[in-house]
Amino acid sequence: MDYFEAVQEGRRRVNKAASVLQDVTGPCHTMLFLKLGIFDWTPVGEEMLQKTIPGKGSTAALVVCDSDGNAKAMSEWLPAERVNECSKLLEARGITAFHGEVKLPI
Repeated sequence: MDYFEAVQEGRRRVNKAASVLQDVTGPCHTMLFLKLGIFDWTPVGEEMLQKTIPGKGSTAALVVCDSDGNAKAMSEWLPAERVNECSKLLEARGITAFHGEVKLPI
């Protein structure tokens, strides 16, 4: 797959993840279109898994990632209780927890 095709497919997958996340958390940010650590142009995976990222104080963010941990969408920093509620809503939609380390573009 060439770069342009990989980015277009990755963008489609990221936008789908962002739409699902935005439905439960409100505003969110798109993240990676291409997989990190791969030496060819590979779009992020189609899988949708979730992970809570602890923040400062009593805040957290919710990330939707693929099975390799490539972050596709991330919520804004929210109160940790709100993120736990949103995580349960995603779980009810079939988006299970990711137990590895999430790869963020920072």
